[in-house]
Amino acid sequence: MIQFNIKRFGKLAKWSLTNDKKYHVKSFLQVFVVLLLFFLFFTSILLSYNSQPANYQACGAAVIAVFAVTPIIGSSFMFYSMDGKHDMQTLLMLPASNFEKYLMRYISWILLLPLYLVAFLAADLLQYLFGLIVGHEEVRFVASTVVEMVSGFWHKYPSVEHPTIICSFAFVFTWIHSLYALGATFFRSNKYNWIPTTLIVVLLAMFLIWISPDDRSSSALDSSSIADIVESAIYVFVVGLNFWLSYRLFCRRQVIGKLVNL
Repeated sequence: MIQFNIKRFGKLAKWSLTNDKKYHVKSFLQVFVVLLLFFLFFTSILLSYNSQPANYQACGAAVIAVFAVTPIIGSSFMFYSMDGKHDMQTLLMLPASNFEKYLMRYISWILLLPLYLVAFLAADLLQYLFGLIVGHEEVRFVASTVVEMVSGFWHKYPSVEHPTIICSFAFVFTWIHSLYALGATFFRSNKYNWIPTTLIVVLLAMFLIWISPDDRSSSALDSSSIADIVESAIYVFVVGLNFWLSYRLFCRRQVIGKLVNL
């Protein structure tokens, strides 16, 4: 079977979107309700009962946390929309290649990001309208606070360091993201597989910090450039290996099994 066919993948995507509709609606409502209650608590309830000023900074930090954590651990959500063995059995029996099934499962978590964005904007609008109705002073959108916080962090560092910051965040993000993708197919439990994966990530991070040197000795520019190239190549290899292992474990996945897919 050809590993990827656009027409066949389109049919698989249509089936997946239809089958995952309930899960996506549930995820949207959960984020909407949680953010709305969080916003109202820090911008209205504390203001009314404790005479505290509206804490938009806390609201902005919560939003940044949601949109920072979700992309990192989002790959562990690949099978969250599947309830029980029946859905997994149906997926494995679909007339599509394993690569197409794995790719569609991976894309399923990406669809959560626009849903979370709409949920955030809706919750932000409601808290703003609520503040206007009850007559609170200095009512503002949480979105503006988020922009100010991100902009403040960005301009905190010199412009010459911005490429280094971007590369560092990208390296760490994709490495951890690939580990969660591996954990999603390594552990059999569809729900909460991010918990043991997080423990593994923490242990690996502690190990890397322990074995890494305290400081780098000064060396020639050429040697430093070669070292950076070698480190980048190793990093790309490790990330690619994690995704490859995740795909191979998905291909070996069985409906009936124990704790892990081995």
